[in-house]
Amino acid sequence: MRQEQWLFWKGVLNDKWCDEFVSNVLRLYPPEKATLSQGNENVEPNAEFRESEIRWLGTDREKELVELLMGYADLANRDAFDLETKWINELQFTTYKHSSNKKKVGKYGWHHDVDFKTTKPYHRKLSMTVQLSDPSDYKGGDFEFKPGIDPLPKEAKDKGTILVFPSIYEHQVTPITKGIRHSLVTWVEGPHWR
Repeated sequence: MRQEQWLFWKGVLNDKWCDEFVSNVLRLYPPEKATLSQGNENVEPNAEFRESEIRWLGTDREKELVELLMGYADLANRDAFDLETKWINELQFTTYKHSSNKKKVGKYGWHHDVDFKTTKPYHRKLSMTVQLSDPSDYKGGDFEFKPGIDPLPKEAKDKGTILVFPSIYEHQVTPITKGIRHSLVTWVEGPHWR
């Protein structure tokens, strides 16, 4: 589906693929506490801002998935964004969980995905989110853009959907009020924003 500010493709990955992928990632990759990138360091966020479990996936090991995602990133970039992009550098599997402890409820406050303080020669240009959980498996955990960016339609939350948007857009994941939400996020990088 085309939208001026973002693009998404519903049901690119079928339910069986998503379920097997989630199961394999949980088995093969060790969990980490989510951090925030600040310059060339990673810092632990305030739990009021970000609470999630992440797993970093090897792009070599997940080569077919990287190729699929890069294809959709190229398509989105050609059709809507026209940014100078080069590659996908990282894949992050993220788990947001409900907890009775309010400080441990899965969420991610308003942020954008570009670290303007980095000394690395590249910036994130396009952000991608792949929905891996069925929306009936959790409540809350909504992906939202900051006002000024058109809101996503309900079907963008469907399992197996790929969303692509410029990494400078502010967005959030609202607190999970029930269940667990799994997603895969990645970024297509290129020369610094100017």
